Amino acid sequence: MMEQSLEQDVKMKINTGPTLLLVSNLINSRRYYEEVLGCQHDDCGHTTREGLFLLMYEADNDRDVKPISNIAGGPPWDILVYTNSQEELYEEFKAKGAVFASELNISESGWKEFIVQDLDGYKIGFGS
Repeated sequence: MMEQSLEQDVKMKINTGPTLLLVSNLINSRRYYEEVLGCQHDDCGHTTREGLFLLMYEADNDRDVKPISNIAGGPPWDILVYTNSQEELYEEFKAKGAVFASELNISESGWKEFIVQDLDGYKIGFGS
């Protein structure tokens, strides 16, 4: 009975991995995420800040970098991060020169969000 319980516990533990991004210039992308969005980088190549968890790879060809937010009918962002600190983050990113695809706003449904765009056109929505 104990074996079954341990096996069941192992099967139920799923953690979220990083969002993978194909970028045109890894050094420039890491710099942007660090200097503008306040992210940190570890020795394994992860780029993180609280709930934002990325793993970037440099493309062999810039034409291969294709954010889904730029495809007709696609979502408004490539990455969505939940936060209750929209105003604070918006002001922080604005002061650091972030490019906004959408300014801080509140939708009719009450969703408060803004969208930042990175060097390759990936859009990150911050909202709740």
